[in-house]
Amino acid sequence: MSTWLRSKTKLKRDYIIASILLVNTFSWLFIGQKIVIEIADLFDKQLFFNLGFYASIIASALIGSVFSAKINKTRFFYIWLSFGTIASLFLGIPFDSPFVALAIAIIFGVSVGLGIPSCLAYFAESVPIEKRGKVGGISLFVTIFSVPLVTIAISPLDLMTSALAFAAWRGCCLLVLPSISRKDYCLAVEKRPPSLNAVVKNKTFILYFVAWLMFSLVDCFEGLVLSSHIGEFLFLMNIMEPMIAGISALIAGVLSDWVGRKRVLIFGFVSLGVAYAIVSLTSQIWISWVFYFVIDGVALGLLWVLFIIVIWGDLSKAGREKYYAIGSMPFFLTRITSLFFAPHISLIPETGIFSLAAFFLFIAVIPLLYAPETLPEKKIQQRQLKIYTEEALKLKQEIEQKPK
Repeated sequence: MSTWLRSKTKLKRDYIIASILLVNTFSWLFIGQKIVIEIADLFDKQLFFNLGFYASIIASALIGSVFSAKINKTRFFYIWLSFGTIASLFLGIPFDSPFVALAIAIIFGVSVGLGIPSCLAYFAESVPIEKRGKVGGISLFVTIFSVPLVTIAISPLDLMTSALAFAAWRGCCLLVLPSISRKDYCLAVEKRPPSLNAVVKNKTFILYFVAWLMFSLVDCFEGLVLSSHIGEFLFLMNIMEPMIAGISALIAGVLSDWVGRKRVLIFGFVSLGVAYAIVSLTSQIWISWVFYFVIDGVALGLLWVLFIIVIWGDLSKAGREKYYAIGSMPFFLTRITSLFFAPHISLIPETGIFSLAAFFLFIAVIPLLYAPETLPEKKIQQRQLKIYTEEALKLKQEIEQKPK
């Protein structure tokens, strides 16, 4: 009994540590992303800053996924978190030259991308496959709701003080590393991890990746349309939608552990496609926009938790860092491609672009129909059997308690 209790306690501790790393990393990324955008606005160089920032994240993530497989994971985490803390301080340095500011944005991007695949891989290693959706959903829920609070807390501060607080937020994650130093995953060095080429040749990976890429493209372009055309709905887009996304991530994570990832994903794509179609047909009716923002928030939380945190961990048994490095690319890549099309977005009628978005989202469902379920059927059946058993026991107790 004591052995079982110790193993359960250790398992829950691993969940908590993995979630802390995940929440800290993503909140740090989202806040840093806002700071980089503000710096770009100061110099009116949005294209160059965003190109350098997101490209540095993608490139460093690929490099980090290869490099991390060759060294002790705990040592890599120490290097990555320390580098991120120092790079956060750089954002507080006063600069007059756009080239210096761009270099700092790129350094920060490298500090982000270098260890994100390892952080996500550690999460997948620490949390069993049948609980990844729930724990990942909780982590994303906490992240989405904590980012505005941290942003509000540091907004009255001057540039250097904000950078110090931002660096302290990142550096506090160093305090949890001693708790994971003895974990097998962190001590292991993979002898023969799969190559990046082997990952992209994985048929199941490609099917999910194509669907994720199409959603990311549609989401980025629609964001540009909304920000340039719909000023009266900015509250819904900036406040209400993220809140709904956080709650949706929590619910979708739990559901994906019960019914599987594939069904939840298909529901997200289809519901969002319907929302786009309704807006394209009834754009003059305000209630259709409210419906759209609600569904869009639900879809964002649902697809983010599965495509960013869960799916790639399910697909990989070894070399998880490479799966996460490539799998996370659409999230950053579409932010680069959208910049080149931003000047031309205003030329396209809203109804036309929303109809096009609905079409592409329905097309994106096709790869999912051919993709296999990543949650083992055995795990789904075990959960269903557990429900039936609990209901049967409850019914038996009710029958026994009835007076004869």
